[in-house]
This record gives sequence, C-alpha cells and structure tokens, in this order.
Amino acid sequence: MIRAILFICRFIAIVAVVSGYILPKSCSDKYEQYVYKGREYILQNFPLRWEDARIMCRGHHNGTLAILDTEDKANYLAQALAESQYSDIDSVWVGARRSGPDDPHGYRWLDGGALRRLAADVVDGSALRKSAADVLGEKGGHYPLWQNRTLVPVPEGGADCAALGRVLHDTPVFLDLPCALERPFLCEREAKTLVPITDVRTVKCRAGRYHVYTARVTWDQAAAYCVMNRMQLANVDTMKCIRKLGHAMLKARPSIENAWVGARGAGGVWVWADAGTRVDAAPAQLDLDLHAPAPPAFLKTRCDRRMDFVCYDGKGSVPSGRREDVALPSDDNYYYRLVREPLTWQQAADNCAKFNGTLAVVDDNEILIELLLIMGENKESPISHIWLNGVQNLTKDVHGDPISYWQNPTNGKLIPDSKTHEHGLFVPPWLEDDYVTPAEGGCLNLDRQDHLVGLVYGLPCDTPQYSICMIEKAVKVTTKKQIEENKDAQLITSPIMDPIIPTIPTY
Repeated sequence: MIRAILFICRFIAIVAVVSGYILPKSCSDKYEQYVYKGREYILQNFPLRWEDARIMCRGHHNGTLAILDTEDKANYLAQALAESQYSDIDSVWVGARRSGPDDPHGYRWLDGGALRRLAADVVDGSALRKSAADVLGEKGGHYPLWQNRTLVPVPEGGADCAALGRVLHDTPVFLDLPCALERPFLCEREAKTLVPITDVRTVKCRAGRYHVYTARVTWDQAAAYCVMNRMQLANVDTMKCIRKLGHAMLKARPSIENAWVGARGAGGVWVWADAGTRVDAAPAQLDLDLHAPAPPAFLKTRCDRRMDFVCYDGKGSVPSGRREDVALPSDDNYYYRLVREPLTWQQAADNCAKFNGTLAVVDDNEILIELLLIMGENKESPISHIWLNGVQNLTKDVHGDPISYWQNPTNGKLIPDSKTHEHGLFVPPWLEDDYVTPAEGGCLNLDRQDHLVGLVYGLPCDTPQYSICMIEKAVKVTTKKQIEENKDAQLITSPIMDPIIPTIPTY
C-alpha cells in the first residue's frame, strides 16, 4: 500500500577531513554532527541518564543511540570526540546495555547485536598500572576493548550501560557505567542529503499546470515536495493530459523515462490521492513510464524507488471527480455560515444581516450540537468561541434594585437561564453565576470545550471574535456576487466558506 506521508528533509551533513582532523558539518555549544559511511552521528553535550539519552535520540533526533558494532566506526567517533570542542568530555553513552550482571546474553546493541565483553577484551587491573601505550600494544588492535572496573567499586544498582571513552587521545575503549549516571550521548540516524530538484517542463492541461521535476526521490518525498509548494502529486486522469505529459517528458533534456504521479493503492484498487477517485487505467499506479507501449502508461513499482516526479498546480481548481466545497452546513431549517473574521458583536450581527440571516441562536439542543460541530470539526481548523444572538438588558425591580436579563434582539424573546426559565423551555448551558457589569455591556458568547461541550456566558461586546450566521431556509440566500454589486455593502465572510450556494451539508 502506498501511503502519503510527509517527509521533510533536514540539511546535508558532510564531514570534512582537513589535515588529518575531523571537522563537524554543523555544531553549537550543545551538539556536533558528523557523517560516516552514510550514517549521521550527533554528539549531544547534554548530560542525561542512559534511558533518557535513548529517548532523546529516538524522539528528538529520529534515530537511536549510536551502534558502534565495527572497529572503524568506533575509531572514527573516538577521533571525533578527541577533536571536538568539548574537551572535558571523557565518555559518552552509546546504544548498548545489559539487564544485569547475570544477564546470560551480556551486552547487546539496541538492534539486537552482541557487544562482546570477554576476559580477553578487558584491560585488567594490573595492566592499568602500565602506560596506556603498553596496554594497547599488548592488545594489538583488539576490538572491542573494555576498561576494567577492578579498581572501581560497582555501585549497588550495577554498572550495566555502555559508554564510549578513549585512551591514547583517540583510541576507543568501552566502559560499563551505572545507567543512572548523567553523561553526554551519541546518537545516529540515516544521513540526509539534499537532492537537487529542477522544474524542467510545465504543461497546461485541465484548469491548471503540471510541473515536471527532475530529482531522484521516493514517492513519499515527491508527494511532500508538492505539498510543501502548495501543489499535489499529479492526478493525471485524462488521456489528453497523459499524452501532453508524455511529450513533455520526452522533450526534456535529458529525457525523463518515468516519473511519480499521485496514485496510491491496496488490494489491487488504485485511487488518486488528492481526490480519492479510482484510477481508470487497469494496471494503474504511481509510475508514468515512457518505456511502455504508446501512449505513456501507468506501471506499478516499489514506492521506495527513486525517480523524477510530476506536481499539479490547480490554481484554485478542483481535480476531476472531486466535489467542490460549495455548500454551507445546514439542518432542516437553517444554513450556517462560519465567519472567520474577528469582529465585535455589532459588526458580526450586521454582517449576518447582509446574508438575510442573524447571529446564531441556541433555541434547542440540536442547534447547539450543530454549532459545536461547525466550530470543532470544520475543514480548516477548530475554533473555540463565537458570538450568539443575545444581549444583556438592565432594569430595576419593584423595589428599585437593578436586575438583568438576556434577550434575543431580533425577535425580542427572552433567553432562558436556570433561574428564570419557564418549564419545558430549552436552557442553554450557562456558566454558573455569570455576570457582566453594566459598564462593560453584555453580549452572548458560546464556548466549545472538551471538543463538543458548550458553555454560554456574557462577554464585553467590543471583544473581536468569530461568529456563525444562521439563515432560514425559507429566506432567499443573498450571494456574495449580489452583495458585491451593492456598492454600499461591505461583505465579511470566511475564506473557507466563500462559495455560498447551499446544497450539500459539509463541515
């Protein structure tokens, strides 16, 4: 199955060797980065326990604690450590440990490989009294080489995690240390390289443009590049466009033999990734290939192959077979228009009036749920607050004491609360003991909490926030074009709700 997973390349990491010294490609006061045989190594000068270092390598660097399972890797990194800016580092965590001194498997790398530690691998206690040169001379290039803990008491918690140290300046030696010690650490991951991507041909077809790129990337990387540039890996669903792209690929210099396009599949069913519609061509897949019999055809291939690719820039058009979002959300009685423009309450109310509607009114639980769904599950991004069609009025009781009540200013009806409502009326989910002082004024607000839980309370009317307009279905809906033709009208509407022909409910 081909999956559209965004892949964001970092930077090229290339090690420079100058006059016998290893120089990091990138560094700061907290890290240095090196590349050796296709692997990137990050020396992190941030002391942590072994387990925390493992978590950091995996979660922050998308890699693992370094696995130094060959002598050349250990030699290289011991030299890098010796020549780094962190001259005070004497050892760093690497990706090997054991469960305890009685672990029958001994030390193991995180990939399951063994890190040998036999008696012959250990520099014994008596040898430590000799010079390092004599000790290493006796070992004769032996790997792996461990430093013995004979003269260092093993703590109660054990010494079961492996660190890389060095002797004779840059000769690697492993140390068994207590895992709870905080040490700098060494991560590794696959080296990332920048791939040159060139737009070699542009083809006009359908309502937009196809861009043919030369690069050696996987399907996922091609799809990510298109998305990052506000395009999609190409949907090529007409024979006319297939022929045009085939000609463009042929005439590119050098000619492009095959290129990724934006289909994905599973179980023999292939669909265009941007539209979700089935690919009509029988053996459809991702690779548009000029080697196939004319006209160019789709061929199946592994998605980790590296090849050129085609992006599609629709310029606002909608791929064939994909429904354009032209409908407003609706129920049996109302259309709902989400306005993503921060407005005061009065501005929001005036804007809704231009659509022959009003600010949203929470008259029953069904409307409340509809509003919360539009706020929390719309196509762009969730919002937490909107204006409702309610204002606070202040008066005095028979004793002259000030009292307040909430009212729908459009129809004059009172908005029930938990203290004044009549039996059988729907009561909005009020904030308990809510109060807005007369000096602030009071306009009604709906909050969305815990995804789809509503909370109603008063808010100063000059607070700018989003709104939802409710338009009765029996009332003719004023279109954007009609409003724009009225020179005195100033339309404020949400970009994602710009098409306003209300036909199919969508959120």
